[in-house]
Amino acid sequence: MSPDLLRKLSEADLQALAAGDMSRVSSSGLQLISGRQPEPEKPIDPTEGMSGTQKVLANIGGGMMDLATGVRQFYTDMTGTDAEKAAMRAEVEDKRKRDAALAEATPGGKWAGKGLQVAGNVVPTLALPVGAALRTLTALPRAMGLMRAAPATARLGTATLATDAALTGGVLGAVEPVGQDESRGVNVLKGAALSGATPAVLAGGNQIMRQVTQRGGEARAGEQITRQLAENGDQAQMLRQTLERLRQAPQSSIPLSTAATISDPQLARLEAGSRTRSGANWYDFDQGQARSVADEVIAATRGAEDVAARRGLRSNNREVLVNQAMSSVNEPAFARDLAGFRANLDTAARSAEASNPAVRGMLTQLADEIDRLGPDFRPENLATIRANLASKAPMMPTNAYQAAPRESPATMSVLREVDNILNNATGGRWSPVLQSYKRDSDIVRSSQAAGKIRESFIDPATGRVRGVSADAAGDVPKITEAGLGRALDSARGPRRELVLDPTANARLEAVLAALRQQNIVQGVKRSATAGGGSNTASDTVAAGAARDAANALGNVMGPAQGVASTMTARAFDYMQGLEERALAEALQNPQRMIAILERQVAAGQPLSPAQNQLLALLRGVPAVASTQ
Repeated sequence: MSPDLLRKLSEADLQALAAGDMSRVSSSGLQLISGRQPEPEKPIDPTEGMSGTQKVLANIGGGMMDLATGVRQFYTDMTGTDAEKAAMRAEVEDKRKRDAALAEATPGGKWAGKGLQVAGNVVPTLALPVGAALRTLTALPRAMGLMRAAPATARLGTATLATDAALTGGVLGAVEPVGQDESRGVNVLKGAALSGATPAVLAGGNQIMRQVTQRGGEARAGEQITRQLAENGDQAQMLRQTLERLRQAPQSSIPLSTAATISDPQLARLEAGSRTRSGANWYDFDQGQARSVADEVIAATRGAEDVAARRGLRSNNREVLVNQAMSSVNEPAFARDLAGFRANLDTAARSAEASNPAVRGMLTQLADEIDRLGPDFRPENLATIRANLASKAPMMPTNAYQAAPRESPATMSVLREVDNILNNATGGRWSPVLQSYKRDSDIVRSSQAAGKIRESFIDPATGRVRGVSADAAGDVPKITEAGLGRALDSARGPRRELVLDPTANARLEAVLAALRQQNIVQGVKRSATAGGGSNTASDTVAAGAARDAANALGNVMGPAQGVASTMTARAFDYMQGLEERALAEALQNPQRMIAILERQVAAGQPLSPAQNQLLALLRGVPAVASTQ
C-alpha cells in the first residue's frame, strides 16, 4: 500500500489489517483499499419516525446507556488490546454523535435534550447501592452514621442519601465513557459532585414546596394538630381515636367547629390559639354559624307569624260549635237548672269568700244579669258569661267578670256549674265546644310563645335586631347560649309548663345544645393551658430569626436594609399564613380534619415491601437493614 493510502486509513483499520482480520476493517477503509473514494457519511438521524414522547424517553435512555457503555470501555481499557481500545473509543465517539443529534431533535431544543440525558446519567447513582458496597470495602466508621438503618416509619435522611449518591456517582464516573481528550479522573469528580448534589436539591425543593404551597401548609398544619392531640398519649392511638370519633359524630343543623363536634379539649385549645393568632380566618365561619343559628330560631318560631290567623280560626270554630249546640236546647231542663243556679249564687254571695270584692262583684253581676233578663235569659247568654270568666284576666279589667280572680274556688265552682247547665241543656253538645276551644287555644298560645322567643332577638314592629348583631349590616342577631335559654324560659306557662309547640321546642333545644357544644372553646380560653399548643412559641422564634436574618442582610446591603427586612417579613407571613389557613379550615370543617388526619396516619404506617426496597436502595444499604 502507498504511504498516502496508509495515512488515510484510521488507526483501527490499520490495526485490523496488521492482525489480518479484514472483518474489522470499516466500510470506508475497504473502499480506500479497493481504490474507490469513500462515500460521504450521511448525517446521523437517530430520531427518524419518533414522536415527541419517544424522543424524550430516548434521551433519558441514552443517558442511562452511558453506564453500560462506560463499563464496557473501562473493561476494554483494562484488558483489551490497543486495537480494541481504539475501536471502543470510536464507538464512544459514534454514540456521542448520535446523542448530540438526539438532543438537537428533542422538543424544547438542544439544552432540553442535554438535560434529559444528564438526568438519565444521574438515575443509576440514586438507584444502585454502590455507595454502601464502597463504604464496606473502605471500612468507613459507623460513627459517621452513613450506614444507619432507619426504622420502617422513619423519613429519608438527606445527608445520608447525599453521601451515598456522591460515593455512587464517583464510582459510576469512573466507568463513564471517555472520548478523545477526556480524563477519567475528571469524570469521577463530576459524577460525585452532580450525584451528591441531587438529593440535597430535591430535599431543598421539597422544603420549599412545604413552605410556599397550599399542600405544604396543610402538611405543616397536620403536624401541629398531631403534636397537640398526642400531647398526653401515643400519637398513632390518639390519631385513630380522634378519626373514629369524627366519623361517628352526629350531624347538627348548626355548623360546629371540629372541636365542638366531638367535644375535644385539645382541638379546642388549637382553635383558641388559631382564633387569637388569625381571627380573620374565622370571620366567615363565625358569620355562617351565627346566620345558621338565627335562621334555625326563626324557622322554629314560624308560628309567631300566625297568631292572628289562629285566633280567627279559634273564634270561627267556637261559633260553629256553639250554634250547633244551641240548635236543640232542652228548655225545661235549662229552666230547672238555671233556677237552682240562681239560688246558689245568693248562697255564695253570703260566704266568707264573697268578702273579696272581686269575687262578690262577679257573683252579684251574674245574679243581676239573670234577674234582669228573667225568662229571656237564654243558654247563649250563659255561654257568653262563661267565655268572659274563662278568658285571661287583663291588666286593666273593664267589667266584673274580667276582674274575678281566676284561681278563686268561687270562680272555678261557677265555671263548673255553668258547664253542667249548658251540657244538660244541649244534650252533651257543650263538651265538644270546650274541647275544641282548648285545642285551638293551645295552638294560639303556642304561637304567642313563639312570638315571645322571636321578640327576644328581633323587634316585631320594626324588624330591627335587638342587642348585638352578628353581621356588619345589623341584619343577623347574635344568639348566644344564655340568650336563647332565657328566651325559652320566657315562653313557658305560669306553672313552668311547656307552651311552645313540641316540635318547635325540640328544634330550639337542639340549637341550644349546639351553642353549648361550641362554647367548649370559651371554656379552654379560661383555663391555664389554652393557647393552641407549642406552635405559637415556635412561630414567634421563627419570625424573630427571619427578621434578624433580614436585618443582617440589610447591614450588607446598606440602603436596601428596609426593603430586605420587609420582603423577608412578608415572605414569612405568607408561609405562616398558609399553615394558619389550613389549620383554621381543618378546625372549622370536620371533613377537612378527617382528610388531614388520614394523611398523618398513612405517613406513620409501616412501609410496604416495595417502599422498603426503595428506601434500602436510596440509602445504599441492604433491604433487610430497614426492617431491623
